[in-house]
Amino acid sequence: MEFRIAKDELIRALSRVQGIVEKRSTNPIIANVLLEVSPQGMRVAATDTEVAFVGRYAVECSRAGALTLGARQLYEIARLVPTDAVTFTLPEGSSQMEIRSGKAFFKVLGLSADEFPPVPDPPEGSDAIEIEASDLKALIDKTLYAISSDDTRTGLNGAHVEPRKEGGKTSLRFVATDGHRLSLCGRPYTGTVDFPSSLLLPKKGLAELRKLVEDGEGTWRMSFAENQAVFCKGSTSFSMRLLEGDFPDYTQVIPKAWQRRIEVPRDALVAALRRVSILAAEKSHPVRLAVESGTVVVTARQPETGEAREELEAQVEGTDLEIGFNARYFRDALVALNTDRVVVEIGDSLSPCLVRPADEAADELYVIMPMRLE
Repeated sequence: MEFRIAKDELIRALSRVQGIVEKRSTNPIIANVLLEVSPQGMRVAATDTEVAFVGRYAVECSRAGALTLGARQLYEIARLVPTDAVTFTLPEGSSQMEIRSGKAFFKVLGLSADEFPPVPDPPEGSDAIEIEASDLKALIDKTLYAISSDDTRTGLNGAHVEPRKEGGKTSLRFVATDGHRLSLCGRPYTGTVDFPSSLLLPKKGLAELRKLVEDGEGTWRMSFAENQAVFCKGSTSFSMRLLEGDFPDYTQVIPKAWQRRIEVPRDALVAALRRVSILAAEKSHPVRLAVESGTVVVTARQPETGEAREELEAQVEGTDLEIGFNARYFRDALVALNTDRVVVEIGDSLSPCLVRPADEAADELYVIMPMRLE
């Protein structure tokens, strides 16, 4: 096995797998990255058996072959080599890869490619949906933060995905909740595919997919192979194993009516929550919202440290009300909204509130459970 590759191309390939490979595992090979070289180029694969990445890159191939090498160690070598091109040579019968760049030389012990776990390839055929990179990024950004990190909460450790058809338009909807808050976002797609009856995408898989989607524009294809969701764009494919478990009926927690409705500039409310929560208790970040005619007053109080108060002008409908929230949960939803003005709809002080864009046509909303305050 022998090939030559541009330093920038090697760094690009290896940077994409750093979040996937396992740092500590009883199976050392999943800390490695698979390099398969042929006259057609180099195939790079990484997996932790739950998520997997495959990319193809240009190389000058002198002799075809395959080997796995430590992903993190190889990435550090790639970043620090002194020249713009790197040569890899694997002598016949050896498992030690020789790496040269200028006067720098490394000899790195690898493991056989035959031991590397299988990585799903994109299903053949046209049975897939297509979604713009910007829309896929929005779906992840607006729901990832609300996925539960509690491994005992079966069914809440991933984002629920479902297709929607309304008014002749199709959209892909992501929904996530950790029991304290819920986020929902829909974006348009084209194409057809048989969606699994239960479709839960894991948090790690979505976080790694977001890094790939962020790289540029274009269209991603989404398809399914057995218990895997596979996302493809150009020479890159990324797959994640679907989670088992049942996502709760999220429609039951979305408020259907309100008694108080507030419309306020998003940035002003985010800034007020940040300032006031400085003096909120660190564990639960409790703040109080007092809804009055034409204003919203945000306060936080701790007997040990003091109190903070800020008043915002707002369009208010309904009667006065005081209600408590976790400031971080509220702020996370507002940051995900990324719109100029937001609407907050509240029932009573013990009911969940609904936060959404002022543009009622947007398929996006957030539900936040209230807190009891002394």
